[in-house]
Amino acid sequence: MQHHPPTTGTNPPPGMKAAAAGALRKNGAPGKPLRILLVEDSPLLRGRLENMLSQHAAFKVTGLAAAEAEAIEKLDSVPYDVIVVDVELRPGSGIGVIRQARQRNKDPKDGSHVWIVVLTNYDLPTVRERCMQAGADHFLDKMREIDQLIPILLGIAGRKP
Repeated sequence: MQHHPPTTGTNPPPGMKAAAAGALRKNGAPGKPLRILLVEDSPLLRGRLENMLSQHAAFKVTGLAAAEAEAIEKLDSVPYDVIVVDVELRPGSGIGVIRQARQRNKDPKDGSHVWIVVLTNYDLPTVRERCMQAGADHFLDKMREIDQLIPILLGIAGRKP
């Protein structure tokens, strides 16, 4: 399992060429939209993020969750290519979601990788480190780095922003 530091700009995630990005997706079809599980406890922000993501043909929000237990339950119901998760959930924690997602995707035999992007207001070094140790691929501050979410997801999808 690889962990990647947060990316900036419009480059694909480190270690991944744009043409190879599709090969890492569970559905194995680069032309199909990324299936995204959005885990956010604020109904207002969850709605805004869902709307923002739905503006792109490269993405499809196929699951929404507001709490840790609800998100973990959804991990078993529908396959996801990407999980966008907040750290502080009521109730629960995004770190628990990250750990469970990694536990379920420990050693994918088919070369797939479920990407995890943390989107939080808690941009503290200790929180960032805990998320990355739990298995997050990217860590973004909602206030300062939300504009990097789309380029990161497009990089994962193997498309140029």
